[in-house]
Amino acid sequence: MFVIFCLMIAMISSLVGIVAKVMGDVFPELKQYQSKIQEIIAEEEASFGRTLVKGIEKFKKAAQDVQGTTISGQACTEAFILWDTYGFPIDLTQLMAEERGLTVDVEGFNIAMEEARQKARSARSKVVGESIVMDADATSELHKNGVATTNDSYKFIWNQEHESVVKAIYTGSEFIEIAPDVADIGIVLESTSFYAEKGGQIYDTGSIEGSFGSFIVNNVQVYGGFVLHIGSVNGGKGLYVGDKVTCKVDYDRRSLIAPNHTCTHMLNFALREVLGDHVDQKGSIVLPEKLRFDFSHGKPVHPEDLKKIESIVNQQITDELDVYANEIYPDPVRVVSIGRKVEDLLQDPDNKEWLSISTELCGGTHISNTREAKSFALLSEEGIAKGVRRITAVTTECAFKALELASSMSAEISEASKSEGSLLEKKVAALKSKIDAAAIPAALKADLRTKISQLEVRMVFCGSLNFFCNTSDQDGIRKLKKKIAEENVQKAVKAAIDVATIAASEGKTFCITQVDVGLDTAAVREAVLKVLEQQGLPIMVFSTDETLNKAVVYAGVPNTSPKNGQVVLEWLNEVMKPLKGKGGGGKNGIAQDQGSDASCLGEAMDIAAKFASLKL
Repeated sequence: MFVIFCLMIAMISSLVGIVAKVMGDVFPELKQYQSKIQEIIAEEEASFGRTLVKGIEKFKKAAQDVQGTTISGQACTEAFILWDTYGFPIDLTQLMAEERGLTVDVEGFNIAMEEARQKARSARSKVVGESIVMDADATSELHKNGVATTNDSYKFIWNQEHESVVKAIYTGSEFIEIAPDVADIGIVLESTSFYAEKGGQIYDTGSIEGSFGSFIVNNVQVYGGFVLHIGSVNGGKGLYVGDKVTCKVDYDRRSLIAPNHTCTHMLNFALREVLGDHVDQKGSIVLPEKLRFDFSHGKPVHPEDLKKIESIVNQQITDELDVYANEIYPDPVRVVSIGRKVEDLLQDPDNKEWLSISTELCGGTHISNTREAKSFALLSEEGIAKGVRRITAVTTECAFKALELASSMSAEISEASKSEGSLLEKKVAALKSKIDAAAIPAALKADLRTKISQLEVRMVFCGSLNFFCNTSDQDGIRKLKKKIAEENVQKAVKAAIDVATIAASEGKTFCITQVDVGLDTAAVREAVLKVLEQQGLPIMVFSTDETLNKAVVYAGVPNTSPKNGQVVLEWLNEVMKPLKGKGGGGKNGIAQDQGSDASCLGEAMDIAAKFASLKL
């Protein structure tokens, strides 16, 4: 039965064509994306297959320890962990047990599951005023007490105080009538102008004030239609159920959030324009300092496409388009459109012109005109799951700062290009790290990295071949780097073999040498391997970069001794002390490390010789 089950799972991807044929007229996207759907399901089947392998091994171990015919609760706990962590189903555990003539303590499994649920509830419970959660029992109690869900339509009104009434006070475990001072609690109002976190947009903050003093709001969540304002009472007398209060939203903070939210809509539109209609939103987070947008796409977005996407959003900002929102009935939903009124769209829904503007269902807060976003900078694009990419971006002053920083770095590269030799090497090394960490537009970062690569080629080519190279051909750069790497290997191997040959002819039992290949670890390692192969001598090879004051060291001990791995590490660790090594490692008689103080190379080589004389 278990084998049959596994075979059935493995057949699902092969059924995609049949499903598309039978249901494609009703769901045309099945035909449109048939190959992609089949590919994703096949990958999930493979992933589930790996899970099954892990589960089978764990089950075998649990079954071997069975006393009698029942897999105990303890074993079921292991099965639960596998289900909880890897998604291995409990019914498979039961199926495999049945085939071995065993039964499963399902009750024990359920106990383990309930314990996990309790831990999850505890983790979601009150944590310093930010994570109070109202579960279904709590919202049900409010309904029974005649408390109506919160009217939060006032959240779309900006820069106005809002009068309301306290309807409930919640501690995270129970409802109370009065909130003590400086208590981390949640309050439910009859109506509110605070935006509760949802749809990817972060919550509003601010204060709720009344005769009791003030309630500092640091989180707002919604549960079953009840908006829970989470925070603490600050001074004054106690806050009671029934108190009249005034909502005071921090609109300065919201004015940072709104441009980011509107720009997620414009970004979504730009992505579909540049990449195609297959792009679907998979998630988003809108914060005061940035926006993050997840979308469906099967491969990294090319820097040139990132430039186009960024340009489309900035063009919409430059065009100063009005942003419209309207609630559509029946079954009310809020529609947000950029550049044309929602009413216009409804009057002529088949108009192809609407394909050229952003229109989305959204319950968030937005700017009134795209000019309020000021500027848009796309900082990064990365993969987060199979077929899902993530873009992080900033707007307003943060976007200006990102552009200014990119411009400043470009100027630094231009200035560095005027340098030569060791000074150029120092500047390039510093700029590489600086660019990698910089919050600058991704497309501009790619351009800056290309310029740095050109400087690296010029630097390496000049140093190795005494030839000036200023090519922008990336393929040429790769070929040149490969050529230089091959030359480094030849240089290091020849130098090490020459020294080892002399050492062997003189009857020495080890060989220590320095080669001139900078921090090219591959070349140094190859030199060690060749000496071991051709001369069979213990060997240690050093190479340094004087500009960076760093050293790379490889050591090798022939495998004639069963403890060669231990000895070579002892040898290396002693040598790396003056070089301030990071902590070497290796296997099969080969060990390597890097040091941050190449100025002590002479001392290190002396230590290497003394150690080798005593122990090798």
